[in-house]
Amino acid sequence: MNEKTSKPYSKLHVAWNYLLYYMRAKTKHDVHSPFAYDFVSNVVDKAYAFSSRRIEKQRKRLLRSKDTIDFIDYGKNGSSLRKNISEIAKGALKPKKYAKLLGQAVKHYKPSHVLELGTSLGITTSYLAYKDTSVTTMEGDPTIVTYAEDVWANLKIKTIYSIVGNFEATLDDLDDTQYGIIYIDGNHKLEPTLRCFNFLKTKAHKKPTFIVDDIQYSQDMETAWKKIRASHEVRVTIDLFFLGIVCCDSALTKQDYTIRY
Repeated sequence: MNEKTSKPYSKLHVAWNYLLYYMRAKTKHDVHSPFAYDFVSNVVDKAYAFSSRRIEKQRKRLLRSKDTIDFIDYGKNGSSLRKNISEIAKGALKPKKYAKLLGQAVKHYKPSHVLELGTSLGITTSYLAYKDTSVTTMEGDPTIVTYAEDVWANLKIKTIYSIVGNFEATLDDLDDTQYGIIYIDGNHKLEPTLRCFNFLKTKAHKKPTFIVDDIQYSQDMETAWKKIRASHEVRVTIDLFFLGIVCCDSALTKQDYTIRY
C-alpha cells in the first residue's frame, strides 16, 4: 500500500482540479451516446428539483448532535477513531447537491434493487431508497450503523437491509440479488476499490449503472477511476468530478464524457 497515493488531496489541489474539470466539461448538447444523453437530461438536469426536505431535516439533526463515538474507519486506514457525530456528518456525508442526484437516478431508472457500499450515517441511503426502493447497504462499523438506523426510522423507511463489517469479508454475504444501481463509496484506496468494482460486476443487472464516489479524492482514486473507465465491460462513463457514472450495457459504443454539474 502506498500511503502517499492514498492520501487525500489538499483543498487547493481539489480546487485547481475542479477548475480544469469545469473548463473542459460539456453539456448534453455535446453528447451523442443515448445512455449519456438520457442520464444528463433526466438525472443531472432534474436532480436540482428532487424533493429532499425530510431527509435534509435528518442531516441537520446529525449536524447538531452532541454525541461522541468510538468507531473503526475501514474506508481510509482501518484505524480506531473518536469523533463527534456532528464532525462525521460534516465531513463524511455527501453534499445535498450530489445526494439529490443519487435519488433522481433511482427515481428515473426505477431499479428493483440498489446496492450501496458505505452507509455512513444513512443519509445517502435514504435518498437511494426513493419510493421504498429496496436498498442493501454495507458499512464497516456497527456503531455508525445505529445512527443510520435512527435516520431511517425517523423517515419511516422499511426497505433498507444493512450488512455490517469490513467489505473485504462481507461482500461474500451478498446473495444472488441482481442490482440495477450500485453506489460505491467505501474504501478509498486503489486496489480495494478495483476489487470491489470487479466483484460487484458479478452481482449486477445485465445493464447495470455504477456510481463511483470521490473519484477526485486522491491519486489512488483518480487511478482507480481511470482503470474502471478502461475496463472492457464498461461502455459509457460520465465524469461529474466528484462522482463517476459507469454503464456496462454491451450494446453501446465505448465513450467517455466529462459533464458539467
